[in-house]
Amino acid sequence: MPDAPIQHDAAEHPTMPNGERTPRRRIGLRGLFTGAAILVVAVVGTLLALLNSPLLEIQQVDVEGANVVSAASVRQLAGLAGEHVVLADFDAAASRLLALPMVRDVAIHRNWPNGATIVIVERTPWGRWQADRAVWPIDADGVVLEGAAPSIGGPIVQQMSAQPAVQAGATVDLDAIRMAEELHQRGAPLPLPAIVAFEWSLADGLTVVTEHGRIVFGGSDGLAYKYQVWELLEREAMSRGEPLLFADLRFGLRPRVEIGLNDGRGVRLAESSAADLSAAAR
Repeated sequence: MPDAPIQHDAAEHPTMPNGERTPRRRIGLRGLFTGAAILVVAVVGTLLALLNSPLLEIQQVDVEGANVVSAASVRQLAGLAGEHVVLADFDAAASRLLALPMVRDVAIHRNWPNGATIVIVERTPWGRWQADRAVWPIDADGVVLEGAAPSIGGPIVQQMSAQPAVQAGATVDLDAIRMAEELHQRGAPLPLPAIVAFEWSLADGLTVVTEHGRIVFGGSDGLAYKYQVWELLEREAMSRGEPLLFADLRFGLRPRVEIGLNDGRGVRLAESSAADLSAAAR
């Protein structure tokens, strides 16, 4: 049988008016690459134009949360005005602001197309620390704040050693502050003698000053036990009718104790034994 004629799709091979078929045009790989390159160049050019556009320079810097800190100082220290809204180094600006003693936290946001907002979280007074005849406000992290100390309730811890130097932005012994706060809330173990002051030094840590003498607590380790020993010593002194002039509670079961004789005109040095304190504690 004769072979069947081959059918051609007229749409695939259109014919010219003279009846000849028109060859199909195909786009080569070189053409595709050329088109893609032109598109990439156009996109890059547009991005470069946007990055260099003065329309995206930061012109408005808003400051929120600055009550004690000057908003103008925040803007100046951040240094964002005139920077590009995309390229501005917000992390570096935040680091500069965190160096301010009154600033606890910072967040910076872009406001498109040409603005930024700086949100400040200020430190708030929590306690008081006295050094060099000045009373400084400190926050809950022990950071020394600027300005006069507020007339809030609670204890004042007086620093007796020259070091460390106290200035705005420095950090004091937060452990001592929290111990003083707890002991202030508890009060003295007996109605008398009452607590009259708190002192701190690098060598001795925290010392409670009573109407009769001084009780050295040191650090906050074993605070509950130290308080119990203090109570036992005050009761012992009261039973003798003599004031407790000094007790160093930093050495566990063997505190150094000074109990006054004849209303303090003489002093007896004593070392309470571990057995005595353990028996009294039971």
